[in-house]
Amino acid sequence: MTVWIIEPRDPLIARDGRPFGPVPGARAESLAFPFPSTTTGAVRTRNGLDASGCFQPGEVPRVKQINVRGPLLVELDAGTGDVTRWLVPAPADALLLELKSADTAKAEIKQLVPLQLPPGAGTNLPEAMALVGMPHRDPRKPSTKAPQYWDWDSFQQWLLNPQERDEVSLSDLGHDGLVREARMHVSIRPNTQTADEERGALFQTRGLEFIHMPEKQALSKARRLGLAVATDAPSLKPGIGPLGGERRLVFWRRSNETLPSLSGALEERIAALGHCRLILLTPAHFKAGWKPAWLLEGREGVIPSLQAVALKRCQTVSGWDFAKGERKPTRRLAPAGTVYFLKLDGDSAAVKRWIDTIWMHCVSDEEQDRRDGFGLAVLGVWDGTFHRMEV
Repeated sequence: MTVWIIEPRDPLIARDGRPFGPVPGARAESLAFPFPSTTTGAVRTRNGLDASGCFQPGEVPRVKQINVRGPLLVELDAGTGDVTRWLVPAPADALLLELKSADTAKAEIKQLVPLQLPPGAGTNLPEAMALVGMPHRDPRKPSTKAPQYWDWDSFQQWLLNPQERDEVSLSDLGHDGLVREARMHVSIRPNTQTADEERGALFQTRGLEFIHMPEKQALSKARRLGLAVATDAPSLKPGIGPLGGERRLVFWRRSNETLPSLSGALEERIAALGHCRLILLTPAHFKAGWKPAWLLEGREGVIPSLQAVALKRCQTVSGWDFAKGERKPTRRLAPAGTVYFLKLDGDSAAVKRWIDTIWMHCVSDEEQDRRDGFGLAVLGVWDGTFHRMEV
């Protein structure tokens, strides 16, 4: 697959589904990050344009077969515009606590792990699933400065060796990614191209600004951000085009980079342990809500079984079905950062083959959702231990 960079020229609006019309005081609010359906739809639309720049409805069946993985947030080189740093959503099994010294620029990392219930205790979790949390009580509060996105190097270290750390610099770990920028607009009369002062049709949009400004640094140190998607789309052309609400303009260009690869050390450790953590990099759709089905099917001589899960509040997604000319049904998604603790029944060679089918592939239940980029996943180490809960 080829990696393509999408760099917005203006603040991008990925609509959150709230009503927005030509009425005074209306606000168009953007999601914190685009869903895979937004960028996948843009890839397929761009691939299906004819010589005059129009999309033909007859192209729908063909372009729906195009596979897209992502989007992922990336930092871009100021000169070449290519990827210099991959950023991924913070994993749900990493808890950052405030330091006793009250230094908000640093935090302590605690790992959330599957827990062994005390004798006589029980839960209402289905299928004897284990609780996930800290084995030992800690009265400190979670850090309010915890980054929403982790740098790939820090994230890869967490995949391979999720050790608790007494002190870590939050700026080294990652940052909060995109910030929203508010803009005021006024309704324009089509016949005179002047403001419609009689109706007073002022409205506001809040889009995503694709630039990161490190704290206490000069404007010249601002970092360019973009979206990266991997796709097998043929004849995708670089250039400029619209994306998202209000058809804001973005630049498309081919990257010389590839999606982050699986390290040999990580593969060997997972195969030796027979257990792993699966972490979602994009939201996933499962028929049973948070619980996957396709992922747990036996393949490559391995039968995975779900032992525990660490996840945050679900997300909801809808959209417009271009082929049917109607709204898509609203669906709940397991959010990016969700961590599944899996037991892998199979020999070492089979586990390695299974790993190759999962790493940087999509694991949603439906094939079309996997083609659309929902449920992009990577794997991390877990030794299969259920830690004793402190009482």
